[in-house]
Amino acid sequence: MKHFYLCVLILFSAFCKSQVHETLKQNFFAFSGGAEYGKVLATNEPLQNYPDRQYMGYSFQVLKQTNGKKDWEKLYNYPQYGIGFSAFDFLKNRQMGSPFAVYGVYNAKIRQWGKLKWYHSVNFGISFNSNPFDEDHGYYNTSVGSKTNMFISLGTGMYYELGKHFDLGLNLKFNHLSNGSLKFPNKGLNSVTPQFSLVYYPERIIPKRSDSVFVNSKRYNTLEFSVFGGRKNIFYRGPQRDELKLYEGYNYSVYGAEAHYMRQYSPKSAYGLGIGITMDEQYNHTMYVSDSTLYQKKRFSNDQLLFSVVPTYRLMIGKLYVNVGAGYYIFKKERKYDAPAFFQRIALQYQITDRLFASFGINAYDLHIANYLEWKLGYTFSKKQRK
Repeated sequence: MKHFYLCVLILFSAFCKSQVHETLKQNFFAFSGGAEYGKVLATNEPLQNYPDRQYMGYSFQVLKQTNGKKDWEKLYNYPQYGIGFSAFDFLKNRQMGSPFAVYGVYNAKIRQWGKLKWYHSVNFGISFNSNPFDEDHGYYNTSVGSKTNMFISLGTGMYYELGKHFDLGLNLKFNHLSNGSLKFPNKGLNSVTPQFSLVYYPERIIPKRSDSVFVNSKRYNTLEFSVFGGRKNIFYRGPQRDELKLYEGYNYSVYGAEAHYMRQYSPKSAYGLGIGITMDEQYNHTMYVSDSTLYQKKRFSNDQLLFSVVPTYRLMIGKLYVNVGAGYYIFKKERKYDAPAFFQRIALQYQITDRLFASFGINAYDLHIANYLEWKLGYTFSKKQRK
């Protein structure tokens, strides 16, 4: 019986130790609430005629504080990431709708002085419930042409630690809504605003730092292949336009394939060159007006492919990559009102596995005009470590 009691006591003590360990498990999550009072920028003529462009915004975010367990967390100074929800009230301009947004959040600390911290933030997601341009219902604001839009927010601000569980923040933000030319008009709705925020930490996590400097010496050369697709809305701009509605046109598909060779030269960055082929339905069609009706017809007897070269820079944040490229369609035959042969691209790429990836981005021209939103799925055929 003595041996039995001894075994029971050992098992009980082990169970108690396990319970204590679970109780002391760190909570890496934080919760942030914010309020902003700002002004919509008068970036188009209808907005310039609005006497009051003020708005109120409210946000709530669930954040995870990294602690350096993964290499990329140390490289980027232990950032926060999570998901956020925002709602906007245009006050005296309720005809603009009451949009709300769901988005991903990335917050990174720039510097800290005692309890005072300086952060920058990037939010990227989707907004709903905008009031789009609609001639039939007398809404002539050309900022947005669809109820659903992309939401992008960039900000920087100072936070002060209020005791053990709270931070008080003051930020300066720039917000942007647009649909990537899925539906015209698409001039965008932009705003600048200060924001007050309160962050609650159930348990404040202080990343453990070592005296040694983290250096990731691994570098890779990769060969990637991908297929992509998109959709865009093009309105008629030729003669007899006064016989039609202002933004009457057609929807066109864009799809193609690309191959990229990327060379990593630092733990954060890589550069490379891509080549691709693109089938652009807009390029292969032309529009004309007859009897106050808009029609389209084939431009060429056979569909023409567009061949492109795309030098690319890549910023790597763990499994998330930010790809920035500037490309050129080599043999494109330009016509009036066509997008130029020189284009730009910015995209977010996520490595689903070590080989398979997915990407979402914007194809644009003239450095600020969206051509279409680009969805991509790809595979890494070769990944060789550099010596």
